[in-house]
Amino acid sequence: MKIFGFTSALVLLLIGPAQAQDSDAEDLSRYEIIEEGETIKTLFELQEMEDTYKKLVAAENCSAALPKIVEFYEAANIVSNVIRRGNEPYYDARLDRQKELKNDWRLFQELSAAESTSDKLFRQRNRAWVVEAKCLLTQGEESEAITRLYRALDYISANDLVLWAEARSLLWEQVGFKARNE
Repeated sequence: MKIFGFTSALVLLLIGPAQAQDSDAEDLSRYEIIEEGETIKTLFELQEMEDTYKKLVAAENCSAALPKIVEFYEAANIVSNVIRRGNEPYYDARLDRQKELKNDWRLFQELSAAESTSDKLFRQRNRAWVVEAKCLLTQGEESEAITRLYRALDYISANDLVLWAEARSLLWEQVGFKARNE
């Protein structure tokens, strides 16, 4: 009887996760990336959005630029994630399968182009976060600016030395810290 009970418990334990996986596959809520009624921007629309906020910042009109900056980086983040999602099966593949897929030149070129575009959008988003912080600082919103800089520094790549230097300098400036004698 004890063996039957143990075997039954083992079977239930093994079946449980499989059923959970099936129900997770049916739940689309975790895949919803935009609100109902909203649309995803195109790359062309994103470029127009970025140009608009940059013109407003150049004209020193931060009050008008701030909502445009937010619209841009939210849309850029979504589009970047949509593009990157197309590469997900490659990312999830075992290393040996990834090596095989690299031999399909056309596929690998397509995946590389998607990765490059996604990364570029993330860099543009990160830049917008720093520009947003700068605008907030000009409006006396130091606390909000520091929060934006914290977020930006979480996502800025160490390879993006210029943006990294700008963000950390802005952050440090708020507490009077200078790393170099200037």
